[in-house]
Amino acid sequence: MSDQIGALRGVLVSTADNCAVNCRFCFRADVGRDVLSLDTYARALSRLREIGIDELCLSGGEPTDHPEFGRLVRVALQFGFRASVVTAARSGPRLDALAEVAGMLSHVTVSADSRKADELGRTGRTISSTPKVFEALGHHRASLHVTAYQLDDDDLTEIAAVVEAAEVPVEVSPLLPSPTFRFENPNLARDLELISTSFGMSDQLRTVVSDYHAWLHGSVQRSCESVRLYLSADGYLRRCPYDKSGQVSVTATRQAIHEALDRSFCTPPTTGLACMAICRPDNEG
Repeated sequence: MSDQIGALRGVLVSTADNCAVNCRFCFRADVGRDVLSLDTYARALSRLREIGIDELCLSGGEPTDHPEFGRLVRVALQFGFRASVVTAARSGPRLDALAEVAGMLSHVTVSADSRKADELGRTGRTISSTPKVFEALGHHRASLHVTAYQLDDDDLTEIAAVVEAAEVPVEVSPLLPSPTFRFENPNLARDLELISTSFGMSDQLRTVVSDYHAWLHGSVQRSCESVRLYLSADGYLRRCPYDKSGQVSVTATRQAIHEALDRSFCTPPTTGLACMAICRPDNEG
């Protein structure tokens, strides 16, 4: 195994290509009908553990919609992974599924949208609906992530109330275009100023925003630096969620998988707009 492969820290798992939430500004890489099977998932985890990866993040689609979401979490623990989840669960079967395994998860990121972002994306992921999610978790190994568009005082008040009551950190990110929902955000400068003043901006977020502006003018030329792999719902591992050219099936031989991953470091894919939003160089998962 090469030193470069050994530097990989985690894997982002797509539990399904379809998603009932279906945000208009979604960044998911695959859209279709594939749902991750337990057999494919277990084989993938076995191969990933062999190359030293021990962290995974269940994403989607909405991961709690997976018919065997609880088993996905339990199988991850059986293989020795630290499992985290990014979710828009709010109530009903989704929240029940999340609460059932909450104590087994190393971290839960609860996604929400500012009022105007919710209106634009038709998501239903309101900030005011998140307290019951944090209450259902029963622990503080969680965070709130807010996608911001035309932030206003009501948004800021709601975020502050949730963070104080749930005792969790918050990350607020401005809404940038997705590969399927392109537009210029005329409120970006104002949103960034409010984010910086109210919550502070990490170096990562500053880099993303800088790259976004450069991308609009066609001047971004940067190779993938992600330390996390991507597992598609149909059972393929790849370095970049958006570049299938170097992917390898988890049913391939160990040697074929290692060779494919080695090639992904020798000739890494070039970053695009979506990469800037979800695969930052120092991604924390």
